[in-house]
Amino acid sequence: MINQLTKPEIQEFIKDHLYDEPSSLMLKANHYPDWPMKLIVEQIQAKRKAKTKLPSWFKTRGLIYPPVLSMEQCSSENTARYKMSLINAGLQMIDLTGGFGFDFAFLSEKFSKAHYVERQAELVEHAKYNFNLLGLTGFEAHHGQSEEFLTSQDNFDLIYLDPARRDDHNEKVVRLEDCEPNVISLLPKLLSKAKQVMLKTSPLLDIKGAIQQLGSVAKVHVIAVANEVKELVFLLDNNSERTPQIHCINLKGNNKEVFDFTFDAEERATSSFNEVQAYLYEPNASILKAGAFKTIGNAFGLKKLEVNTHLYTSSDLIEGFPGRTFRVLDKISLNKKVLKHHFPEMKANITVRNFPMTVAQIRKKSGLKEGGDQYLFGATDQSGKQLILCEKIDARQDQ
Repeated sequence: MINQLTKPEIQEFIKDHLYDEPSSLMLKANHYPDWPMKLIVEQIQAKRKAKTKLPSWFKTRGLIYPPVLSMEQCSSENTARYKMSLINAGLQMIDLTGGFGFDFAFLSEKFSKAHYVERQAELVEHAKYNFNLLGLTGFEAHHGQSEEFLTSQDNFDLIYLDPARRDDHNEKVVRLEDCEPNVISLLPKLLSKAKQVMLKTSPLLDIKGAIQQLGSVAKVHVIAVANEVKELVFLLDNNSERTPQIHCINLKGNNKEVFDFTFDAEERATSSFNEVQAYLYEPNASILKAGAFKTIGNAFGLKKLEVNTHLYTSSDLIEGFPGRTFRVLDKISLNKKVLKHHFPEMKANITVRNFPMTVAQIRKKSGLKEGGDQYLFGATDQSGKQLILCEKIDARQDQ
């Protein structure tokens, strides 16, 4: 496949037709009988995705991309660079689950020598080809099973793993023991071979349960991009006596929101409660995923609306909150006259937290369409079920 797709005339075709419709391109297949048009169209679709997800790869002409579904599921450049920032420079690293090599390409920059291991021979060839085009140096690409390769090699400064999260029936799996390779069974060998192990997992994985299973966890990074949790990263080493630090990260363009805590601190903390006041605060998705429900409120001196309502309030504006901040305008009902008064265009952004109605049910009953500049929170506070009308303090927080 590489020999076909890397021909200059095919690469020129990809460049010239990057934004054409796939269906129209397939109609051109008869004009190019010797070309693998289906593969070419897949490359065009994947490269188009790379423009925003992997901009430095997009700028490198001639790279071979995986299918679009794999592109959607792979690490983005900003999450890869963030993981790169977590490690110190060293002599040698190994990626035991190489795949298309997106994370490897960034992590390997920190090391004099980097080993890429992948069990699918075709992926190894793709990776080697791409790494050379990207100008990577000091890398070695190996075809084989991670377990076998690990046994035959020396020690490393870093071992990186992103286990496959699909089973033999191509069904998605989340639990560590169901992924391939099985990190739980490999863990003693991993820790004996490396100063540090970096493990990337599904964002759906239970963090507390994973810490208990893995044992030697020093830090956990809950990584969100534009307020959507994309991946969990566990850093492990042989010093297992510490309480793991939980780092909540929300990457927003060139900026990031950061909140750190420990589960011990969360368990010891107590929340203060109040009905909604002048300002309302919604933590970003990384904080909600991590479960820092008490420590986030205490860190910013905020009152929680109710024990199971993860929204916070204050009478005075608190700057720098890692999430969205709103000015409370009113508490309203779903009465048609009230709605028409507050929403002349009958549009609102609706969120529910610990509320008996879903967003869809509120929209159906109220007739409110999505959009506009106003926000409606269905939530339970100390006074009961509330519909809270708000406006966002800083529109840049959604960017």
